[in-house]
Amino acid sequence: MKNQWSIGLLTAAALSCGASASISTYTSDISQIGSETNYADFNELVVEQSLLGYQEDGLQVSSHRDYFSWDAPGLDGSEMYYANTGALELIEISKVDGSDFNDMDMQLSSGWSPNGPGTMYLWMQVYSDGGLVAEFNLDVLTGDYVGLTGGGYDTVMIGSYVNAEIRDLHDAGQWNAIAIDNLRAGTVPAPGTLLIPALAAAGLRRRRA
Repeated sequence: MKNQWSIGLLTAAALSCGASASISTYTSDISQIGSETNYADFNELVVEQSLLGYQEDGLQVSSHRDYFSWDAPGLDGSEMYYANTGALELIEISKVDGSDFNDMDMQLSSGWSPNGPGTMYLWMQVYSDGGLVAEFNLDVLTGDYVGLTGGGYDTVMIGSYVNAEIRDLHDAGQWNAIAIDNLRAGTVPAPGTLLIPALAAAGLRRRRA
């Protein structure tokens, strides 16, 4: 299982413009949410349904477009959140009741690699009470789960761009072709605790040897 955490040295770096050291990112090939409070799989979306203020299980995902269905690389072929013809804005993720997230992750793909796996050039902004608290540039593979840990934020803005140069402009008016699936909110176990069962098992094997 691939699992990359952005605590210390990692693929995603918080930018200097107001980034919060307590918020970090990770990528993985499976969701890392252990205690789930909200989950959106988008399977009930229908073609040309409005995506403005879309709500599912207490989560809200919003863009000023309608829905387009396709077999996004790396995803399972079921419906996912994807804006028809792309979006000229970041996609906004929040809770319906406006409360803070603790941790969250989501499986992602991109219309910029429509026929097979490829690199996604992601731009993420993290807000609390309308103020920008963290910002990340991420290069990840289609089908990866991307998550945020650290809590204390209520809104995530995210987009996928055709290349790193366009992404790094940080211009929300550029074409954004992100596909989002399996969006979860809840709690991720601390990375160190995931090692305890493995270390315990290793100790048992050594004692039995």
